[in-house]
Amino acid sequence: LFRSMKKYICLFLTLWGLLPGFAQQTDTVVLNLSEVITHEPKVIMLSEIASDIHFISLETTDDFFLCDEYRIIYTGDDILVYDRQMRNYFRFDKNGKLLNRIGEYGQKTENYLVGLSFSYDYSEKRVYVHDIRTLVCYDLDGKFIKRIPVPHLNGDACAVFDKGHILYSDSRFYIDRDNPLQLFLTDETGKELKVWQGYVEKYKSYKALMSTRDLMYNYQGAVYFKPAFENLIYRIDGQGEKTVAWQFDCSGYEINVSVNEADPKNRYQAISVQQVFESDHYLFVSYILRNNNFTGLYDKDQRTFSNVIVKDDLSGGFDFIFSGIGFGNQLINAHAVSYAKKAERYPEALLPSRRQELDSLVNQLRMGDNPVISITTLK
Repeated sequence: LFRSMKKYICLFLTLWGLLPGFAQQTDTVVLNLSEVITHEPKVIMLSEIASDIHFISLETTDDFFLCDEYRIIYTGDDILVYDRQMRNYFRFDKNGKLLNRIGEYGQKTENYLVGLSFSYDYSEKRVYVHDIRTLVCYDLDGKFIKRIPVPHLNGDACAVFDKGHILYSDSRFYIDRDNPLQLFLTDETGKELKVWQGYVEKYKSYKALMSTRDLMYNYQGAVYFKPAFENLIYRIDGQGEKTVAWQFDCSGYEINVSVNEADPKNRYQAISVQQVFESDHYLFVSYILRNNNFTGLYDKDQRTFSNVIVKDDLSGGFDFIFSGIGFGNQLINAHAVSYAKKAERYPEALLPSRRQELDSLVNQLRMGDNPVISITTLK
């Protein structure tokens, strides 16, 4: 849904809130991405937004080596890793030691067939592997618990929250224009509790979208959902209340749903949000426009938003890059070994012990080792 003409925003959202199955509009913060990209990113020090940064090297063994594409979730105690190419799931402790594998391929009830992605239940400490129309649930030791039907799940937008509630999206909801069901809330058995329709632009033919995708993140007991085709972030709680939490102004750079991005030259011609992380004081937005990467930072206390380049003056490390999924006020990022060994580092360190930690880690790294993990504690 693209609302680039400001005079229509308020009227449209007011009417939209009256329709069944859609979200009620509340006081929403609007982040103007199309305006901040016209300015040079603001250079800030990591110490302005964080109190600590800790570096970890994930253990590398003959049996475990990550390929170039992976997804990482930090639970506060463990680091969970999904290897996108090999479709394997692993658990490390907070010091980077490999503990165990989670699930495996196979035809048995306890196996997953594809393993498209995964989600984590922070309250029950369970891992949910996204399979074909099914979630396969394991405990942290990799023991099988159950299978849960999710017949409309076809991507990685899925979150578990509020004592086993599951929220997931159908990324191809627009195919059924008469009943475009997009978002599904279920209980822990897969029973549907509530369903929401998505917005479909009339008179437009939807093509393959490769630049962005549906996104979800957990924050303060609720799930936040950013649809691939909309410049909004919704908040959904366990009672099925859906409200608009954030809005992006992408005027002049909106996604055109009729452009076929199967052709690589058509990709990233619009502002494409890749990832969002929210803490009590900040909202990070990672996005791309025409192959240029940006990190947007909204300060909730100051109510300011700008693109930023963050210099690591805490450990004297490399530039802070937002690319991971955090836990509470801790944000995790992954750095390839080649980057960790060669990237330019900030010359000063407010935390000498962290600098020594990073120096020692980098000196021991070998090309071919698993990535370096940084855990940043935000203020």
